[in-house]
Amino acid sequence: MKDVFDEIVRVLARGEKAALATIVSSRGSLPMSKKAKMLVREDGTFVGTVGGGCLEADVWAEAKNVMATEIPSLQRFILTEKHAGDEGLNCGGNAEIFTEPILPGRADIVYSEVSHLVEQRADGILATLVSGSELRAGEKILIHSNGDIHGTFGDVELDSLVQHQAVSGQTNEVLRILTLDHRGEEIRVFLESVQSTPKLFVFGGGHVSKAISSIASSVGFHITVIDDRPAFANQERFPEADELVVEDFEGVVGRLPIDSTSYVIAVTRGHQWDQPIIEQAVWTRARYIGMIGSRRKVALMWKKLEEKGIPSDLLNRVHAPIGLKIGADTPEEIAVSIVSELIKVRRAAGKPTHSIETKATELTDSV
Repeated sequence: MKDVFDEIVRVLARGEKAALATIVSSRGSLPMSKKAKMLVREDGTFVGTVGGGCLEADVWAEAKNVMATEIPSLQRFILTEKHAGDEGLNCGGNAEIFTEPILPGRADIVYSEVSHLVEQRADGILATLVSGSELRAGEKILIHSNGDIHGTFGDVELDSLVQHQAVSGQTNEVLRILTLDHRGEEIRVFLESVQSTPKLFVFGGGHVSKAISSIASSVGFHITVIDDRPAFANQERFPEADELVVEDFEGVVGRLPIDSTSYVIAVTRGHQWDQPIIEQAVWTRARYIGMIGSRRKVALMWKKLEEKGIPSDLLNRVHAPIGLKIGADTPEEIAVSIVSELIKVRRAAGKPTHSIETKATELTDSV
């Protein structure tokens, strides 16, 4: 989502047009996430995706038409198993896709604020008017977590009503159509969460860390690599890392911005370096904490930490051994196992991590 909204801001700053296609409702097995978006530029190039095959081609064509007419559209796509098979898609179901023109002077402030919100690692809800004959489809308001509003639907009463409905029904991740009876007319508004990119703190700069950083960055994590060796924590070794920290592991966790959206993994060169990280991390609000190592070494460390006064319920938060059980062996395979577990936890938003089954294989220490 961040890439799409960042590009919208750039397109508008250049005074150009584009079209934004968003899946606003779906049922069944579709080729893409329900949060999918695709921005099509005037030259036909695009950012993001709403799926593959015939679906994306049809949406792309509609986006070009929407740019030309400057009139938004709401299309329903029905992909039966037969249709999906004929087109080479392994899916079936239906989806509503709202395609709207991106025009200079229309909702510029809202788009800029969405991009700013994500950059500042804050949260909010973006509400888009999908249908309503007396109002202009595509109008938006951005509702901050504190209740502040940017933008308007052109109707103050409707702005307030949507704000109330969005905030009162807010969960960790909002993605739904809100249907309202407003002055005798049915109004449909698409609500979607605007959330900061999840932060992944990778402790250790070895081979496994390098592979984790590369894969995790590609699936949408903000990467911070921490190591006590400048030769290992540097931009040349970790070009995809957003931040690099060269500092002793003792005490560093408390100086990092770890919050409830954070993921912490200890994959250092040995358990003598992993232990102080875990000892500090279990007291944080991190969404996920994981440590590499064999079950025997994990058990030995847990005994030491319990002797130091760390409650067992805090240690139970830690995914150790780390990663999903896929028989991983090489650093790259181990990284796939670990990032798969991170994704599983991320997609289980709203559930405590201890309730998510993420049994690992026994992994050896990293280097």
